[in-house]
Amino acid sequence: MGFYQKGANFERSLVREFWKNGFAAMRAAGSGSAPLPLPDIIAIRGDRVLIVECKTTSKDSLRLDRHDLEKMRVFRERADCEAYIAVKFNKLKPRFYPLELLRGTRISKSEASITFETLVGEQRTL
Repeated sequence: MGFYQKGANFERSLVREFWKNGFAAMRAAGSGSAPLPLPDIIAIRGDRVLIVECKTTSKDSLRLDRHDLEKMRVFRERADCEAYIAVKFNKLKPRFYPLELLRGTRISKSEASITFETLVGEQRTL
C-alpha cells in the first residue's frame, strides 16, 4: 500500500471514530496540496472545534514539515480551535499531539501524547 493510500485510510478511520463519538467530522479535500492552510480533518461537536493533521509511519519517529505546522497554526488562530497532529505508528493505536505543545519538528512514539478517547472526552487520564 502506498503512502497516500495508507494516510487516506488513516484519515477515513479517524473521521468514522469522530462520528461514533458524537462529532460531525470530515476530511478536507486536497488538504495536502491546497495553497490555503487546510487541515486533514475538521471535527465539530457543539462549540468544540478540532483540526487534525494526520501522519503515518513505520518508524519510531517522524519529522514534520515546518510549512505544514505553520499552516496548522494559521488555521487554528483564524478558527479559534484546538489543533492536533495525529500519528499512526506501525501496529500502535493513533497518538495525538497538541500543536501548542510541540517543540521542534520531530515526533517520537516515546513522547507524551494523548489517546483518541482522551481527545474526545471519554477518558480523563494521559
